[in-house]
Amino acid sequence: MTIRYLDRPDLDLVGWDNCVGTSTQRLFYGFSWYLDALTTGPRAPYWGGIVAESGGKYVAVMPVVYRKKWGIRYVYQPDYCQQLGIFSQQGLALQPVLPQFWAQLTRQFKWVLSYRFNEKNEEELFFPDGFSVLKRENHLLPLDKPYKALFEVYATDRKINLNRARNTGWCVEERPDVRALIQLHRQYNEEKAVGGIKLDLTIYDRFANACDELYRRGLARIWLARKPDSETAEAGGLFVLDRDRIVYLFNGASVVGRKQQARLWLIDRLIEEFAGTALAFDFESPAVGAESVKAYYQSFGAEAKPYSEIAYNHLPKWLTYARTLVRGFLTRRKATD
Repeated sequence: MTIRYLDRPDLDLVGWDNCVGTSTQRLFYGFSWYLDALTTGPRAPYWGGIVAESGGKYVAVMPVVYRKKWGIRYVYQPDYCQQLGIFSQQGLALQPVLPQFWAQLTRQFKWVLSYRFNEKNEEELFFPDGFSVLKRENHLLPLDKPYKALFEVYATDRKINLNRARNTGWCVEERPDVRALIQLHRQYNEEKAVGGIKLDLTIYDRFANACDELYRRGLARIWLARKPDSETAEAGGLFVLDRDRIVYLFNGASVVGRKQQARLWLIDRLIEEFAGTALAFDFESPAVGAESVKAYYQSFGAEAKPYSEIAYNHLPKWLTYARTLVRGFLTRRKATD
């Protein structure tokens, strides 16, 4: 088995997507077409991957998204890509090959700001000294029971609010384009979602292109909720239906939509549709903060699923010191301009 790092132009993309698609950890975030969409355009990042090849086929791949700053390549976790990690073929034990994956990662990238593995990697992961490891939680609701049984587990508040939403008489409209939903989110939810952080607005164009790719492949449902007597969308959600899960990837709601529980109504409608199947509803819980959001997802009866996030800084100390000096100089200069 050969394990090496390759930048995007050097990858066998057919082999890559076959590996991700048939892997035991399959998630749409790992497909080349999704990563391409998120890394194409102004101020876009780059991506490549660590590949394990055997018999001329990729048997395990690990996508890596990175940026360049101060002449340094650094790894980070992009928006709308909650989990990456290793995608491997059934029967391939990861533990024996992990040291070679870490060797490739640390050889190519001296700085990892953030990298998240998928929850199915958890049982086999171990990390070398020098890696900072944080445990994150996602929330999944198995849909393998009848809807009545799933509804019974909802918290009392969810049941009360859902009855109110049903009495509102929401109508659902399915769209082929996510851009109206993005605009709804930007108008009503963006400020709270970013928490004062300066946002690179070009991410929305890349995300919209990624959603176009999802929709073309029959993986996306883009739902908008409106009142029966209105053409104005008050809430919406983007749901990705992949092999074993429905991912709640993106949403937005106006003041009216929030108060009258339109998003809750949309989520419940999808849960009811797929109740009794082998799918799980993936709430895609925020990795950092937003404890109230996580508690809200748990109130549906969702189970916490841990996954690992790593970081390290192996840059030479003199370079780190120089970067700090330059950043300080630029900050002082900006303050006096």
